[in-house]
Amino acid sequence: MYQEEVLDNEEFRAFQKEEKYMHDAYKPQRKMKLTWEEIKAGSPYTIEQLAGAAYTHVLTQMMAHKAIKDENIGVEAAAAMLAEYVQLRDKLVYKDDVDQDAITDEDDRKALNPIDLVKLKRDGRVKGRSCVDGRPQREHIPKEQCASPTIANNPLMQIMSVAAKERRKVATADVAGAYLHADMDDFVLVKFTGTALDMMCKVNPEYKKLIQIRNGKRVMYLHLAKALYGCLKSALLWYKLFKGTLKDMGLKLNKYDPCVANKKIKGKQFTIGWWVDDNAMTHDSDSVIDDVIADIESKFGKMTVTRGD
Repeated sequence: MYQEEVLDNEEFRAFQKEEKYMHDAYKPQRKMKLTWEEIKAGSPYTIEQLAGAAYTHVLTQMMAHKAIKDENIGVEAAAAMLAEYVQLRDKLVYKDDVDQDAITDEDDRKALNPIDLVKLKRDGRVKGRSCVDGRPQREHIPKEQCASPTIANNPLMQIMSVAAKERRKVATADVAGAYLHADMDDFVLVKFTGTALDMMCKVNPEYKKLIQIRNGKRVMYLHLAKALYGCLKSALLWYKLFKGTLKDMGLKLNKYDPCVANKKIKGKQFTIGWWVDDNAMTHDSDSVIDDVIADIESKFGKMTVTRGD
C-alpha cells in the first residue's frame, strides 16, 4: 500500500513539475531493493520507489543514445542497436547515392531524422529498433494516400469460430522485418547525426567519407530505399506487397475485409487473416498450412510460427 505520509499531494505536484518522474530520475531508483513483485504483494512504497519499479518493469522503452549510456543495460543496448543496423545494411534499406554537397537548406529541413529505440523485453532480452520520424511527410502526403487496412475484429473472431466449429488446424506466423521487404515508392532523404551516424558508419565504414560538417555538427544524408517504420506510407506499401504475394499464390481476397483471403486446397478451404505482419491461418490439414508457410517464407524469409488445433 502507498505510504501517504511520505509524499503528500503538494509535494507530488512539485515532484512532477521538476520532472523527476522522467527517464533520468528513474535510474537511481533501479538500485533500490524494491521489485515490482514486492509492490504487487503489498510492500509499502513511496512515489519515487514506484517510479523506479515502473521504469524497470513497465516503461521499458527508451531512446538508444540514453540506453547505451545506462550503467545497467548500456552494453546490451549498444549490441542490440548494432544488430539492428546490421539488419538495415543487409536488407539494403539505405543507399549512399546522395550528393552531399548538393543538399540545400530546404532539403535539410524536409529530411527525416532516424529514431533509435531500445526495449527491455519481459524475458530480459534487450531489443533495438531503428525507425524514422515521418512527421515532415505530413506536409505533402495526405492521409488517404497512406492509410493501410488491417483485419477487423469481427472477421478475425469469425475465422477462429469457424476453425473451432470445423476443428480445423490453426497456425499463426510473424513476418520478420516486414516493412523492410517493401520498396519505397518515392525519394526519401534521411539525415544522420550523433549516435545514429556513428552506428551507421560502424557497420558501413565506407560511409565515413560522406560525413560533412553542417552548422557545426557532423551530418550525413542517405537515400531511404525501403519502407522503414515511421514513414507515412510504409504500412500501405507493405500491405500492397503482401496482398500481391497472396494473390500470386492463388488466394482470393474477401470482398468484405481486405485483410482476409481464401483458397480451396485439396478440397478444403484455406483461410488467412492478417494484421500488418501477424498472420492467422486455418485449414483442415497441417501439411497444407506448412506448404503455404513455406511459400510465404520463400518470399520473405523465415517466420516465427506457432501451431494449434
